Amino acid sequence: MPIPTGPENPAPRRLLRDVVFDKMLAAIEDGTLQPGERLNDDELVTWLGVSRTPIREAIAKLVDYGLVEMEANRYTRIALPDFELYRHALQVFAGLNELTARWAIPLLTDAEVDEFTAFVDTALERHEARDVDGLADFQAVTTYLRGKIGNPLLDNAEQLVTARVMFMSKPVLEHWQWDLTAEYLTRIREAVRKRDVDLATAAFIPLNEANLRHLEAVEVDGALITR
Repeated sequence: MPIPTGPENPAPRRLLRDVVFDKMLAAIEDGTLQPGERLNDDELVTWLGVSRTPIREAIAKLVDYGLVEMEANRYTRIALPDFELYRHALQVFAGLNELTARWAIPLLTDAEVDEFTAFVDTALERHEARDVDGLADFQAVTTYLRGKIGNPLLDNAEQLVTARVMFMSKPVLEHWQWDLTAEYLTRIREAVRKRDVDLATAAFIPLNEANLRHLEAVEVDGALITR
């Protein structure tokens, strides 16, 4: 038999627009691209190493996500924070998290419960140390659970809403509600251990409260330039 010329199971190719979108989204979330910063086509082409077409397609998706603003013949820029839109996003975010837990927990194997518990234990250690990198852990919890469901519509909805929430959650770290997010992690770990869906949905209460308190503190502090 002739030797195959390529891998038996090649990795699926990703569209350039999706690669560009992920890079730009990460740059918005980590602060590389700041709120109000104007986007220049030539600079983006140089940075991303692709043509204008996938960049414009990615920007159009970021506009849909509410993270980029465009006005014809005037500007394309990173959006300015909007507290009212953030409140709306938090409502949907809370509902999607609860739905994810309700659907995912009955599907988990014993090995996956152990894996999940170990991950949350590590996340709690980072929270106790006030490790800034640990801020992503609370969302990684639902990402793990959502991955066990395998519903692309849920994945897309969660990505859109989470992008808006993370856009407003990171800027002013001194206002972050570490105790509440640690309580959330503790409660969701216990709920998954017991395979108790009702306990799991209730576990999101302190996470939702943490996000709301963060929003209120940032709004009062006036640390962000907003609309």
